Amino acid sequence: MSEKDNLEFNNFSVADEDDIVRKRAVFDESQLKEVDNPYQNSHAESAAAEKTQTEAPSEKKDENSESENAEKPKKKRKSVIVTVIMIFAIICFVLSGMIILKSIYDTKKNIKNNKELADSVNSIEDNTAVGADGIFEKYRALYNQNPDFVGWIRIPNTSINHPVVKGDTNDFYLHKGFDKSYDVKGSIFMDYRDHVDVLCKNTILYGHNNLDTTMFSDLEKYKDLEFYKTAPVIEFNTIYRNYKWKIIAVFYTNNLEKDDNDYALNYIYPFMTDDSFESYYAELMLRSLYFTGVDVVKTDKILTLSTCTRDMDIKGRGETDARFVVVARMVRNGEAEEVDTSKALSVASPKYPQVWYDAHGTQNPYLGSPRWYPEGVEY
Repeated sequence: MSEKDNLEFNNFSVADEDDIVRKRAVFDESQLKEVDNPYQNSHAESAAAEKTQTEAPSEKKDENSESENAEKPKKKRKSVIVTVIMIFAIICFVLSGMIILKSIYDTKKNIKNNKELADSVNSIEDNTAVGADGIFEKYRALYNQNPDFVGWIRIPNTSINHPVVKGDTNDFYLHKGFDKSYDVKGSIFMDYRDHVDVLCKNTILYGHNNLDTTMFSDLEKYKDLEFYKTAPVIEFNTIYRNYKWKIIAVFYTNNLEKDDNDYALNYIYPFMTDDSFESYYAELMLRSLYFTGVDVVKTDKILTLSTCTRDMDIKGRGETDARFVVVARMVRNGEAEEVDTSKALSVASPKYPQVWYDAHGTQNPYLGSPRWYPEGVEY
């Protein structure tokens, strides 16, 4: 410290100290100007940020809570829908299983019943014994069981080996077994208009195509020419006489006129005249899937086997009421039962109903061709 400063310091008196105290007493703090404190501002911003960060999760939590509350009804509805669908699927599965099992049961039951009937006939060695009423004794038990029993049909290399019945209408045995109880497979039955003791010109037998091995299901094997060659002769016996029949035609036809330009071939007419049959045979030759080579004369009697078919169903239009038909002529007295199948030939373009051409997307080359009608029948 300089001498001057030291002098001033030493000269500091009590009076000077009192003067400073007085000035401090009258000091007005309000005259102080507020000075910004950068550290204070920084601290405030930090606190605000912390508050925002603290509040943000809370707001987000509220938003999530609202979103979750909104989603709950949707999830609940979705859960209900899924449950209903699952229940429906289970019901469908169970019902489908029951239907399949019922079908299997019906098939086995039908086969079993027909086998028992066949065994009862085959157990009788004498095929020629005749009772006083003209009925073969081998059929006596079946006739006594059901007087509608009229004969028996057997086709080699097929499951067709069945009794034949005849009801008062063509509907009676559609879904009835030999004992007349309900049977979805039905029976083989003769047209109710046909005669049994003396056969008509055209004897017609009907049977369901159940797409298995029952009734006439195996009849569609005759679509194949090679199969025909293994079974060209059919055995159909009445309760009065034994007959063999040589196949002459195999064809498709429609049951409803709308499926063939307002026409349906009347192949199920029993009472054709010889002349009418001659023109009918010409129509059969146009329609047959193959030519068997078996000769036919207008005095022959024929056997017609008819069953339903799915071969003319059109996708998107459901089932077509169509038929698959096999026609055979009676083996004549003194004629050999054998057939020379080497003469059989496929037909390149047989005549089908219009619905067949529609199903296959092709033109009908027989459109406008003459239509066959049996004599004496009004249309």
